[in-house]
Amino acid sequence: MKRKTLVICLFLVVPVVALSRSAREGVYTKQQAARGQSLYGEECSKCHSENLSGGDGSPDLAGSEFLSRWNGKPVGTLFELIHKTMPTDDPGNLSTRQCADLTAFILSSNGFPAGDKELANSADALNDIQIEAKQ
Repeated sequence: MKRKTLVICLFLVVPVVALSRSAREGVYTKQQAARGQSLYGEECSKCHSENLSGGDGSPDLAGSEFLSRWNGKPVGTLFELIHKTMPTDDPGNLSTRQCADLTAFILSSNGFPAGDKELANSADALNDIQIEAKQ
């Protein structure tokens, strides 16, 4: 009887514990980042500049300030921000795949390595991946 109770308790506890991983583990592909780069040139560079350094009222998307601002936050939060608020002149118009591609490009531009699997196109699926600045 005690064994069944233990199994039930483990079953109830384990799904609640989310394992976190780092964006430094290669969470997007080079091809996905390339699609994001192309889309960035079309949709984002007019406000965030061609080199992702930001502009009048638009934050930088690459470099030490970006990494400081996003350090410890989930990739899903960045994805969701892009999906709900970008582009500012037509918010919410980008598909979830386009948002994932843009997120991959931003990660790539900040030195996060590519891997062999594309970044998912869902904030929920990306919430276990942390943006971590190099120490």
